[in-house]
Amino acid sequence: MKDKKNIILIYILLILEFLLLFNSKTIIESVKESSLMFVLKILPSLFPTMVLGSLLIKNNIHIIIPNFIKRFFNNVFNFSDIATSIFIISMLTGTPSNALYINEYVDKKLISEKEAECLICSTHFINPLFVIGGVGVGVFNSTKIGFLLLILLWTNNFFKAYLNRNNLHKTNNNHIHIEQKNIIKTLIESIKNNINSLLMIFGIVTTFNILVTLISNIFNLSYLANCIINGFLEMTGGIIKLSSLNINLIPKFILAYIFLNFGGICIHMQTFGMLENKKIRYSKYLIFRLF
Repeated sequence: MKDKKNIILIYILLILEFLLLFNSKTIIESVKESSLMFVLKILPSLFPTMVLGSLLIKNNIHIIIPNFIKRFFNNVFNFSDIATSIFIISMLTGTPSNALYINEYVDKKLISEKEAECLICSTHFINPLFVIGGVGVGVFNSTKIGFLLLILLWTNNFFKAYLNRNNLHKTNNNHIHIEQKNIIKTLIESIKNNINSLLMIFGIVTTFNILVTLISNIFNLSYLANCIINGFLEMTGGIIKLSSLNINLIPKFILAYIFLNFGGICIHMQTFGMLENKKIRYSKYLIFRLF
C-alpha cells in the first residue's frame, strides 16, 4: 500500500515538474511577485512583532500580567498563567508566531501537548498591523473597517477558547519560571530563531503562490474565482487580489473576514511546521478554522 502511494506521489511530482517547465515564464513571474509580497507586506509586519513577542516570552511575561486578568482567564477559560501569557502575546503578534511560543513552552514542559492543542485552536490571531493596515487601509481605505475586522477576529478566538475550556487539562506551572538569560544573548537567539522561521514562511508562501498560478492557468479561472482560491490557499495573496475586486462593500468585507479567520492552508503549514512533530491533531485545528 505504501509503495502504491509512493508511486502515485512520484507521478504527481513529475506532472508538476512538466507543468512548471511548460509555464516557466509565468512561474518565474509568480516567484518574483511572491518575493516582493514577502519583502513588502509580510516581513515588515511579522519580523518586529515576532522578535518582540519572543523576547517577552523568554523574559517571563506571565509574571507581570495583572492578577485580575490571570483570574479571569483561569475562571472563564481554565487557562494557567503560562497559557494566559501565550494567548495575550498571540493577540499582539499574530500567527504563526503563536506556534513558536507554544512549541517552546511544550519543550520546556511548562505546558502539556493537550494544552498546546487547545491553545493552537484558539490563538490563531492575524497580526494586528496587517489587519488594520494591510486589510483595513489597503483593501477598504478605512482604519475603522480594519479595527472592526480585528475585534471580530479577537472575539471569535475568545469564543473558541471558551469552547475548549472543558478539554483543557492544565499543568501545574503557575510557579515555574523560565531560566533567565542575558538580554543581549536572548535578543540574538530570538533574532536567529525568527529569521529561520521567516525563511520557512517565505518558502511556503512562494510554493503556494506557484500552485495558485498553475491552477489559474490550467483552468482559466475568473478573477473572482482566482481570488477565492488564492485566499483559501495563501491568505496574503488572496487579500491583495481582494483589493482589486470590483464587488460591493459587504461581500468584500465578508470575504476578507473569511480569509483572515481561515488563515489559508499556507499558514496552517507554517504553524504545524513550527510545532516540530508535537502530537497535535490537524483535524481539530482545521475544524476550528472553519467557523
